[in-house]
Amino acid sequence: MRGAINILLRNWPLKLGAVALSILLYVGLVATQNVRVWPGNVPIEPMNQPSGTYLLADLGEVVSVRYLAPLDAASQVTRSSFVATADLAGVKARPGGVPVSVPVTVVAPDPRIQVLGWSPTTVAARLDPVVSRDVPVAVDHGTVPAGLTLGDPTISRPTVSVRGASSLVSRISRALARVSVDASGINVDSDVDLVAVDDVGNPVAPVNIDPSSVHVRILVGEQLSSRTVPVVPTVTGDLALGYGVRDVQVTPLTVTVAGTPSALASLTSIPTAPVNVAGRSSDLVTDAPLAPPQGVAVQGVDHVQVKVRVVSQSGSRSFGTGIALEGARSDRTYALSVPDVLVTLGGSRAALDAIDPSTLAASVDVSGLDVGISSVAVRFAPPSSTTLVAISPSRVDVTVAAPAASPSASVGP
Repeated sequence: MRGAINILLRNWPLKLGAVALSILLYVGLVATQNVRVWPGNVPIEPMNQPSGTYLLADLGEVVSVRYLAPLDAASQVTRSSFVATADLAGVKARPGGVPVSVPVTVVAPDPRIQVLGWSPTTVAARLDPVVSRDVPVAVDHGTVPAGLTLGDPTISRPTVSVRGASSLVSRISRALARVSVDASGINVDSDVDLVAVDDVGNPVAPVNIDPSSVHVRILVGEQLSSRTVPVVPTVTGDLALGYGVRDVQVTPLTVTVAGTPSALASLTSIPTAPVNVAGRSSDLVTDAPLAPPQGVAVQGVDHVQVKVRVVSQSGSRSFGTGIALEGARSDRTYALSVPDVLVTLGGSRAALDAIDPSTLAASVDVSGLDVGISSVAVRFAPPSSTTLVAISPSRVDVTVAAPAASPSASVGP
């Protein structure tokens, strides 16, 4: 105990002087830098927001900041002198944006300003997961001017994709295309921006709509009639060599059209825009717009599906080719009854056109033949993608002979 007291009292004049100096320095600091309060508002900015989430509401503002600053710096303090943030890295998004308390941090970019405290120190963050889904497209033409009749709207696509916070997307019932009908009776035929709405027609925002607009056509007239007519696909272009069109199918087969009685009087069908099959060697399935005549509108759809089925055109072709001997012996001679044969091949036009006649060759097997005349079958291997239809003649006579022995040389006496 005595030792501890001795340590405390050792060099006590120096220790007392240090305490006095600290007090003087603190008084000097307080004299030059007073604790001040910034009463303005500092927006709280989100940081590290997880991807695929939507912040349903702003984080609010810091309403007061306590700080120390020299007189020259304090006189220049504004809202931009402070930066307030909330780190959202650890916040988990939940459907509906359940509030999660997040700490607030305030700093001063100017090193002369020392931030001591702020209010509020926490805020509620509402993170909602981002989702997407398809919704139907509807047309709202408003009030129809007196004396006019409207045909059914035709839109370029029946559905669009909406993307946004789950709590917003879940409220969307349709994407609405709002158009106005002119009292002069001009047909509606234009691109219209879409608005996401709920069941009662109230806009739901902010969400992304893809595509953001559709093309709307509405036939407007004083007297309109409607009828059902077949769809006739229009196919243009030449297929690849050796191929032909087997058939053309269209879905739907018929459509309902509207127009004035005079416009519909001579209408027997609705053509599609040209479907080009130039150079194709395989089936084609595509959407083709309809091409109604002036004064006629197709109701409900403006595209149909066209399927063009392509087939290889088959046929046959004959080629003359020589005959090669297989298994011939060097000590025999061979003579054929005919020097060549006529080979008929079947296949697609493309495969037949690709044949090089100089590469064709028939053959006969003479390996087992003895001296004399024998009838031998002609062999032929057809090129790839073709079949052998016939060989004429299919058999040939082969005459096999042994070479005559040379006479022995005579020896004189």
